[in-house]
Amino acid sequence: MRDEDLMQLHLDVLYQQNEAGALTVMNEPPFEPAPTVHIGVTRDGKQMRFSSRVDEVFKKRLENTIQDADEDLLVDLIHQLMNRADLHEFRMGPTYVFPTIEEISPKVLHVTDQHKERLKDDFLFTYMNFDMKQPCYVVMELNRIASICCTARQSAVAAEASVYTHPKSRGKGYGAAVAQAWARDVQRQGRVALYSTTWDNFASQGIARTLNMRQYGVDVSIE
Repeated sequence: MRDEDLMQLHLDVLYQQNEAGALTVMNEPPFEPAPTVHIGVTRDGKQMRFSSRVDEVFKKRLENTIQDADEDLLVDLIHQLMNRADLHEFRMGPTYVFPTIEEISPKVLHVTDQHKERLKDDFLFTYMNFDMKQPCYVVMELNRIASICCTARQSAVAAEASVYTHPKSRGKGYGAAVAQAWARDVQRQGRVALYSTTWDNFASQGIARTLNMRQYGVDVSIE
């Protein structure tokens, strides 16, 4: 699949959109407002999505800046946004697609309705929204969840992974193991398994390297 197509899937997974294609809310409970602008950059080009709150003048000005930007994209964006007092958060990082997964670690447990009570103590949000968070895989240590990978957000054709490993259990390969199991499940459903993180999350990038994920682009999200 082309990088541009993967970025399109990624954006469709992350947000709900109105009929005009404007971003409305995050595609997960509690459905918070979408960021002001989200840019997906791939070798094929740039894809831009704007919040439904953005006025057309600002949208057009930013579109022109992004289309013309190259290595100085970040600097150009900052200059354009300096006068927007309502903007307060900037997020940037790599986006990945999982390779085809065949085997998974025997340490991994598939969390189904039968086992979901295990989530209650440490992952209440996942427990309360369990139907939307499947598939869900964990590694257990001393009868507690040491690492978990479930669905962050999803669509009919793709899903994005969410991975967390307890600080005391890190460095043991658990994050990669649960992510691998999650991806195989998603792929066997006939969907594309996606992964994204931020540039400062080195542990998350380490999981991507361990599993030989392919980076297809970079995310820029401004709220």
